Amino acid sequence: MSAGILAGGRFLEEVINRSREHVKHAIEGVTILGAVLRDYDSLSYEEVQRQYGELNRHEEESDKIKRSLMSLLRVSRIHPEDREDLLRIVLTVDDIIGLAKAITKKLVIFKHLKLELPRGLLSTLLEMVNKSIEAVKLIYDLLEYVASNYAKALEVANKIEEIEEDVDEIKLKAFEELLKECSIKFREVCIVMPVVIDDVEKITDKCEDVADLFRLYIVSR
Repeated sequence: MSAGILAGGRFLEEVINRSREHVKHAIEGVTILGAVLRDYDSLSYEEVQRQYGELNRHEEESDKIKRSLMSLLRVSRIHPEDREDLLRIVLTVDDIIGLAKAITKKLVIFKHLKLELPRGLLSTLLEMVNKSIEAVKLIYDLLEYVASNYAKALEVANKIEEIEEDVDEIKLKAFEELLKECSIKFREVCIVMPVVIDDVEKITDKCEDVADLFRLYIVSR
């Protein structure tokens, strides 16, 4: 049976519609990160820089939507706890595209310095990012269901949690790839890549945070 989770008429419909647009930019941002990782070896510095510029454009558009959502929530008359939950969702989605931008910027720097990244590590990072893209797309689905289908929204939230657990496992494989490389020869990647691996993993952590907010809302309301 369908049952709405959020109630609030046209106001919440507007919040959800703007949030969908917000998430679309996050999807694009993480997708660009994946493309840079996939083609890192063959891309020139200028091409990576161009990809970063496109990601930055999405981040700027995302910021505009974030500010509009914050303004909308500030003047709303919904319950303060509901306002706080919705605001946390907005800020967490913003964190997702922020992480994608930060990681891609590091890749721009690596390419400018002509830093070679181990093929096995790149493949494992791409595997993590592909999972991240799937998780962010599920946030979009979650927003689709949140006003109309209680059971389906909970199912999607649970799926996001499963993806986050998968990424945790892949992260260990990424560290194993890095350790194999560094046991043969210690070089720059041994210093810079642990941060990149952690940041990639944080993307799905943020997706799970959004899923948890909805699940808490379902249980507590």
